[in-house]
Amino acid sequence: MKVLIGTNLMGLEKAIPDLQAKYPDVEFAYCDRPEALPAMIADADVYMGGLDRETFLAAKQLRWVQSPSSGVNNYLAIPELVMSDVILTSAVGTHSACLADSVFGMILAFTRCIKDAVLKQQKHEWAFGELRPKMLELTGSTLGIIGFGSVGRAVAKRAVAFGMHVIAVDVQPLSKPDTVEALWGLERLHELLNLSDYVVVTVPYTSQTDGMIGATEIAQMKPGALLVGISRGRIIDEAALIAALKRGHLRGAALDVFAQEPLPPDSELWDMPNVLITPHAAGGTQFEAQYILDIFCENLERFRRGDFPLRNQVNKKRGF
Repeated sequence: MKVLIGTNLMGLEKAIPDLQAKYPDVEFAYCDRPEALPAMIADADVYMGGLDRETFLAAKQLRWVQSPSSGVNNYLAIPELVMSDVILTSAVGTHSACLADSVFGMILAFTRCIKDAVLKQQKHEWAFGELRPKMLELTGSTLGIIGFGSVGRAVAKRAVAFGMHVIAVDVQPLSKPDTVEALWGLERLHELLNLSDYVVVTVPYTSQTDGMIGATEIAQMKPGALLVGISRGRIIDEAALIAALKRGHLRGAALDVFAQEPLPPDSELWDMPNVLITPHAAGGTQFEAQYILDIFCENLERFRRGDFPLRNQVNKKRGF
């Protein structure tokens, strides 16, 4: 059996010596050049890394793909992969803590005027009288979470520590933890939007969630609310969001994901004073590689035993 690791930002290939020692009957290989990937994946049984259609079609004996990302929409954009018997597993759960940390970093950047203070610092302006009256604390405010998977649950846990009320909606509203006061189905999305001072979007991107937060939904949000997009682009309708921000309906938006990435230089979002942009980097953590490898090693053991389904195995038709 051959396991191939593709180019990645996490240094997953550094684990190959340990993996090889643990599984001497498995061939482990690393492709350090994207242009060489189609040739190297041709005889691979297992692959961990990014994938496009051309590369997948070159994989003649592939049986399992481990995504190093929590989201798998790029893999599911390959119709031949979706229709095949190749197993797809995600890294869901590995980025929950760091994404939740980023959510609150973004919220605090607005509520504690950190974003404004950084801009004032660049101008050497001591803006005590301007910034202090605008500062808010989170105590007693309501946080609405759209999508209550592992990321949503991590966000809720942190929100409770700030003294916030937490409500959430999910396609499968099961097992409500004590960290949320209400967990509803998606049919009550508009109610959540109407009640929340801060709205965090954590749903995966699927055909059902494409444009899920559009003009109608944004209009249902509280005046002065803050919208945080942390999962995937295209879930929030950017044109509708820009229009609402221009009208002053929302306090602001904090976005880590966008419909087109990198965000085009001519996007209006860049220059809007009530928008905070991060470059789809909120999933970064010093523990990322280890988290992903923990899932991969557990799944490799299961795969070798024929113990299915694997951990985080994706329902390719459903999209997650």
